[in-house]
Amino acid sequence: MFTYINIHNVAIRLGLESLPGREFVYPSAPGSLDNPIVNLVGASTPSLAGLGCLRILLCVASKDWLREKGVWYYEFVKKNGWEGEIELFEVEEEDHAFHIFYIDSHNANAMIDRLASFLV
Repeated sequence: MFTYINIHNVAIRLGLESLPGREFVYPSAPGSLDNPIVNLVGASTPSLAGLGCLRILLCVASKDWLREKGVWYYEFVKKNGWEGEIELFEVEEEDHAFHIFYIDSHNANAMIDRLASFLV
């Protein structure tokens, strides 16, 4: 499953219910692709107004096979009623998980620096 879908569902749950310790265990996803846990645009999907955060930093790599999914999610959030701040940070000339495989590279450090500044 794509990471942005997991994070999206955590943020929705945080906005809709009080969660002890701000954590929960994922239930199974009955209904397959019609379940809002995996289908962010389905009829039963909660409104994005319920996202339980004020800011989102979405990082993608230009050569990542999941790049288009990340960009799609960025556009989806921007256009669908969420009033928070979202930023798309794209690292050029890198592939999937480059920041894990090449942890000491210039681009990995740049992305980690951006993540750190986002959290401050």
